[in-house]
Amino acid sequence: MLTVPFVTTALVIAVLVGSALTVWLWTARRQQLVTAGGLRALAAMRWREFSRFVIEALQAQGFEASRIAPDAGRGQEADLLLNRDGQTWLLSCKQGVNYRIDSGMVDELARAVRGSNARGGILATLGRIAPEARTHNQGIELLDGATLWPLIDPLLPPSLHRELTDRARAQTMRTIALGWVGAIVLGMGLATLLPTASEAAPEPTMADAPVATPVIEPPAAATATPEAPVEQRSEQEQRVEIERSVSVLPGVEHASWATRSTLLVQLLPNASEAQIDAICTVVERSVALGASRLQLQPAAGSDSPVRFVQCRAF
Repeated sequence: MLTVPFVTTALVIAVLVGSALTVWLWTARRQQLVTAGGLRALAAMRWREFSRFVIEALQAQGFEASRIAPDAGRGQEADLLLNRDGQTWLLSCKQGVNYRIDSGMVDELARAVRGSNARGGILATLGRIAPEARTHNQGIELLDGATLWPLIDPLLPPSLHRELTDRARAQTMRTIALGWVGAIVLGMGLATLLPTASEAAPEPTMADAPVATPVIEPPAAATATPEAPVEQRSEQEQRVEIERSVSVLPGVEHASWATRSTLLVQLLPNASEAQIDAICTVVERSVALGASRLQLQPAAGSDSPVRFVQCRAF
């Protein structure tokens, strides 16, 4: 039978879960859908039309087209010529959304730059760039789909913007509706597992009334000893506590000790500087481990570099 405490607990859980899911879907997921739809629209264009959009987007950085038409027969492997401050740059455009730039493609463009005495090269794709290609870029500027879309987006027709936005909004609303249904089901499921106030503390009856007994004060030596301070715990216990405390902080996916002096922290895409400062606050509680180094690992797919931070000097 549904009771007031059961319904209240289920509603509180459903509102918390549903609200959090709605905020994430409307702010982050909706924009991801717009970007994905925009990249698919660019991939459906002719290669020449797509490359013109890339060149127009690069004009904000001072580039001008020097040769738009590619060499005959080379297709998408052709290098376009750009000019900036009187110096020549090579541009190579890879159009497919499933394209993956590897180190071999970077080497090829780097050789072309050296062979033509150009100032540099730009490798642009609607797909992804392999990590090893970013590491060994040889001075070649690499642009993937997530980087290109904000540059090309303002250049597209307003009608395409409306189509992408409306489509993403409709899909997001459907997902939000399903999310709220799931939140309600989850709330009811958890409410059945949590004891209500009446179940946890039933009213005492006359039969349960305690019999009065003399109160005997325990000796002073028998009083409970408070939990040991942090510095009285072993170093391993402190390491486990730091891992647990950092892993539940906002903006952190998980934390673990990579070495005895380095704490590896895997960040979420929305991690802020204030949340990184909170990590230092947790680590600095320990005198023995407070000078440990933090290895801040960006979220998967992020262009941000790995950062190393030492919260407190030795």
